[in-house]
Amino acid sequence: MNIRQLRYFLAVAQELNFTRAAEKVGIAQPPLSQQILSLEQDLRTQLFIREKRNVRLTPAGEVLVDYAHRVINAAAAAEAAVHMVERGARANLRVGAIYSAVYSFLPAVLRDFSVRVPNAEINLTEMTIAQQIAGLNEGVIEVGLLRGPIHQRDIHTEILYRERLTVAIPASMADEFGDSISLSQIVNRPLVAVARGPQRGYSDRVLDVFDSHELEPNIAHEVSDMHTAVCLVAAGLGISIVPGIIELMQTNGVVYRPLKEETVGITFALATRKDAESPLLDHFIDAARKQAELMLPLHPHIFMKRAAY
Repeated sequence: MNIRQLRYFLAVAQELNFTRAAEKVGIAQPPLSQQILSLEQDLRTQLFIREKRNVRLTPAGEVLVDYAHRVINAAAAAEAAVHMVERGARANLRVGAIYSAVYSFLPAVLRDFSVRVPNAEINLTEMTIAQQIAGLNEGVIEVGLLRGPIHQRDIHTEILYRERLTVAIPASMADEFGDSISLSQIVNRPLVAVARGPQRGYSDRVLDVFDSHELEPNIAHEVSDMHTAVCLVAAGLGISIVPGIIELMQTNGVVYRPLKEETVGITFALATRKDAESPLLDHFIDAARKQAELMLPLHPHIFMKRAAY
């Protein structure tokens, strides 16, 4: 089995006609038929049902379509990367990340990645979760770092870690609370909340915590993102429940206290397209996994053991 045979196979699978497929790939029909027959012999299975006026895929052929696309895409990516090196160009990976990742988790990942692939270049864009989903679907980015998982047919998410929820309060209020804060202490205080998005996400999970204790939060401000929420807390306009990793960013005018109630925490994930094939992407994913594992023992008060979601 070789790439040329897979290209011929895909042409027949798309056209379901050997004559049209031969025209599409620019060869005569008999050699095309011979290559498909040779492929079937190599795989020891029939890929097409050939009838007098009809050609259709067998179940084995339907399975091979997906894998053939992956192999051909990977080969094209490898060829492009080699040519870029020959021209002195740098291979490029396009990454989208939410605010909290850009200023906490991601720097360590990028350092690790640059050691693995020193001649590669990262195009990094801070993006909301919705923007990352659109970017992955439209090919604007190749990998996203976001609150997951994402339940979309063409997107794969891998949970990297789970964070405890923590309470961000103005520094001027630090003496009003102890070492931890319960929901009953803050339920009537002005809450700065991240507005709900089109998909169930972080803000819904925060509200779930209140709901599970039959409490109704006093939402005073709704904002579009986490760093705006922390900014309003620093200004003394309210308190906010945030993922624990925000604590590592040490915003002036804000102090953090763990939430006294036990919760399932909040997950952080890496997202890619299911059909993505890229050596650079593989290196980035490996670096992200490694850094996630390293962070857990360093900050046990922030991170929980990774668990299936």
